[in-house]
Amino acid sequence: MEIETQYHTEDDGFAGAISHSADIIEDFPEGAEEGTPFQEVFASTPADETTEAVPVEPALHISSDKRMGIHYFPDHKHYGQGALQKWLPAIQSLGVNWITLPAPLDRAIPDEFISGLISSDIQPVLQFDIPLTEEYSVEDFAALFRAYASWGVRYAVLFDRPNLRSQWPGVAWTQRGLVDNFLDKFIPLAQAARQAGLTPVFPALEPGGDYWDTAFLRSALEGLQGRGENELLASLVLGAYAWTRDRSMTWGAGGPENWPATMPYHTPEGSEDHMGFRIFDWYNAISRAVTGSVLPIILVAAGVQRENSQARDAQPVRRAIAMAESLQRAPSDTHNNRVPANVLACNFWLLCAAEDSPSSIHSWFRYQTAKPNQQGEEWLDWNAPKAKSAAVAQPVAAVPPATSSNLSAGSKGITKAQTLAHYMLLPHAEHWPMDTVRSFLESHQAAVGTSLEQALAASRVTLAGGLEAYPDETLRTLIQAGCAVDNLQAA
Repeated sequence: MEIETQYHTEDDGFAGAISHSADIIEDFPEGAEEGTPFQEVFASTPADETTEAVPVEPALHISSDKRMGIHYFPDHKHYGQGALQKWLPAIQSLGVNWITLPAPLDRAIPDEFISGLISSDIQPVLQFDIPLTEEYSVEDFAALFRAYASWGVRYAVLFDRPNLRSQWPGVAWTQRGLVDNFLDKFIPLAQAARQAGLTPVFPALEPGGDYWDTAFLRSALEGLQGRGENELLASLVLGAYAWTRDRSMTWGAGGPENWPATMPYHTPEGSEDHMGFRIFDWYNAISRAVTGSVLPIILVAAGVQRENSQARDAQPVRRAIAMAESLQRAPSDTHNNRVPANVLACNFWLLCAAEDSPSSIHSWFRYQTAKPNQQGEEWLDWNAPKAKSAAVAQPVAAVPPATSSNLSAGSKGITKAQTLAHYMLLPHAEHWPMDTVRSFLESHQAAVGTSLEQALAASRVTLAGGLEAYPDETLRTLIQAGCAVDNLQAA
């Protein structure tokens, strides 16, 4: 494999030297020279004046008082029975309307958990941390996407920080065209998400990173444009990490137009860069330069540093509160203390983590009791005057698994209220017969999930995995509810 010599000095231009390790190979954009400042490169697109502008849809406008969110846990191990009942009151008490949920790759988060959040006016943002080092089946993900979309999920973040060397197998990191290689993986999944009814979110990049994130993002958007992926671009949302790095809340405000001397890997004395809360100003400049318009942005995690090895932010909750106050002001592209309207959500790091997790120092709530710690109390004290009635609502219990003690009660009032045409009932969220589900959904228009309550609302119910996977009481209740029941054996 041919490897091109690297630039790796502090004077590197926008997309020249991508890594100080001399492992990444990327050419400068046409018309840009080594040392070209951000401002000039952003203004130098497209090279071909005859190229048609990408039809980017206007950014969704979210009410300024509904842009705050929280990042749930740093892993996907906390969706079991009782999790919603335990954690929903804590989430509601924060007064948030968004939540980042790390999504398992081999099964779905239970639909009861998802539905409980959505019914509480909290929109999940699913984060699929798909390893770039492994092979995966787009068809398997498509089945997951369809299920999530049928439950009301709208946003799916595909991959995480692909501009880090640690995310790639060694040989792939040294190959020419790393961004193109990433797009080869991203596009099929993004298309599958769109076809399922989800909005694909381009993964949040590590600010800075081994491959400078602004260069990676620009190359990726240009790559999508060059491949004719106009429909995908028109529906795309950008993910971002907004770490404050102990800097002021207005660090880098205004983007490259205000800080034209800043270049990748080099921020001159007296200048500022994108590595702060206002990273969205810089990403907006990139998307505007490439597409002619800004793309919607979701800050999938914001506030303190995510990695335990990095310096911890001072006064993390005070910084989160300052961010929240910026979000709640009327959106503006020109005020440093306000946030542009295309920033849909800012999900603060972190609701909670297990006590043995390195991320536990960032938690706002105690793991064992789901009660606020000192950091959580600071936020609640600030939010108290604005708290919604949901903050004191009774816990919402997740739908329990089918048992003889709860099936009859759960079916009351549903027998003659079927609202779904077809529902595939799964035996357990952790043991999906994925091949069976995928092939079935390819030929049937059916909702899918683990909820007996939703199954009872369907005219026809298909039992995945065979009759033996379900208690007799479940079968009896479905039949008594008037459902036409059939079964599908696992392949």
